[in-house]
Amino acid sequence: MTDYVLGIDLGTSTTAAAIVIDGIPQTIPITGEETQIMPSVVSFLDGGRNFVIGTEAKRKLPQNPENTVYSVKRLVGRKFSSPDTKQYAKMFPYRVVEGPNDSLVIQIHDRTYSPQDISAMLLAKIKAAAEEFIGTEIKKAIITVPANYNEPQRRVTQNAAQMAGLDALRIINEPTAAALAYGFGNRFNERIAVYDFGGGTFDITILEVRDNFFEVLATEGESFLGGDDIDNALVDYFLADIETTHQVKLEYTKVVRSLLTSEAERIKKELSTSESIVLTIRNLIPMPSGAMMDYTIRIDRPLFEEIISPIVERSLACCGRALESAHLKEDEIDAIVLVGGTTKIPHIQKRVGEFFGKDPFLGIETELVIAMGAAILGHSLTEDHTEESPVLLDVVPISLGVGTAGDFIEVLIEKNEPLPIERTSIFTNASDNQRMVRVGIYQGDRTRKSESHLMGEILLSDLRAAKRGELKIQVTFEVNTDGVLNVRAMDLETGTQQHIELNILGLG
Repeated sequence: MTDYVLGIDLGTSTTAAAIVIDGIPQTIPITGEETQIMPSVVSFLDGGRNFVIGTEAKRKLPQNPENTVYSVKRLVGRKFSSPDTKQYAKMFPYRVVEGPNDSLVIQIHDRTYSPQDISAMLLAKIKAAAEEFIGTEIKKAIITVPANYNEPQRRVTQNAAQMAGLDALRIINEPTAAALAYGFGNRFNERIAVYDFGGGTFDITILEVRDNFFEVLATEGESFLGGDDIDNALVDYFLADIETTHQVKLEYTKVVRSLLTSEAERIKKELSTSESIVLTIRNLIPMPSGAMMDYTIRIDRPLFEEIISPIVERSLACCGRALESAHLKEDEIDAIVLVGGTTKIPHIQKRVGEFFGKDPFLGIETELVIAMGAAILGHSLTEDHTEESPVLLDVVPISLGVGTAGDFIEVLIEKNEPLPIERTSIFTNASDNQRMVRVGIYQGDRTRKSESHLMGEILLSDLRAAKRGELKIQVTFEVNTDGVLNVRAMDLETGTQQHIELNILGLG
């Protein structure tokens, strides 16, 4: 008997898992949950001494907003000083504070938790549920992440798995996992677009599928575009409506924020099946007399679609950029696979169909397909099934380059370049008599060091004293099919060489 490998979709809003039993991928029922989908929420109780996870934690949010952590995936692997972090942290009712070395942590009573800690709690519950389901210990997993996750975000996810008692054999891109589930048991040649609109992130990935061969042609996305943003757009609409209709500027406290956000999420889901909904929130609006008035509003589907339209169009702009990178037109895509709970919204299904000129595929549960694909890959990697392992050829998800003088980066490998790839460039000394050159390796889609991630450094020392621009330093970036980046720096005059190995995909 081979070891079981758990496939886990550790999502922003929800987490799901699957496993292959007797050749069939099955989703895992989770203790305390009505479905196989668990909210990615942890609520700390009793002064932080205890905590609950999942639906029970989500129910605590309106009453316990400061100590209920959700959407932590948006904070994983980020620096506290990042402008994105500071902007988004303001939207959470819980406190995001600075930790060691510009990290960010979450303040719960007198303790702090990193996003990695919260992720580990979620993974530990999923691991326990899977072990209860199959009746044996599970030690290995395939965990999925957004396609545009950078190296520290992938590393943090891998570390969280280790903290939960799981060996993450691979960190695989969510759209690639969805494509594996879509192609499971089929032998066809198609170009497919995986439109992955989750709770916190959006990805579009274009793949070519040939039998058991999956080649990523291009990927595009936004780290801060998801169902959470639709909830926030509804909340903004409620606040503006209250101010316009009742001439009251509502004090946006943490309790009010949590209450409105919960109602916005409920409306979003109900309008996927209903044409309209009447929202009533008791005792929300303060009156001059000191009394509290109920807030009531009717939201119909056309109004909802108008509110969310700018968010949906941002996702389609990403689709256009991905097609451009893949050198394809919309009508050259054979199938569109929808992934993520946000794609249940009829307006999104309609706009995706209009954009690509064909109806999207709706044959697999959008919130379970990623976990199923991860489980399929995990099963293929076990000893008895290695010959069935699919061939995955990916692309560089984020540009790679070398830091130069000032705050600038020279990009050596562009985003969406196919793997494997090798690029070489010549650099020189920036000042007279410079006896040492520090080669900084950066990852990011911007050309400034301050806006990118420093992956590592190579130091070349004992160089010849020379005038500025005289020395020639050859830097080579080589990325193999497993996403391992090898960087070599060599002084062309002396042949002195240094190298460093980094992992940009977490496949190994």
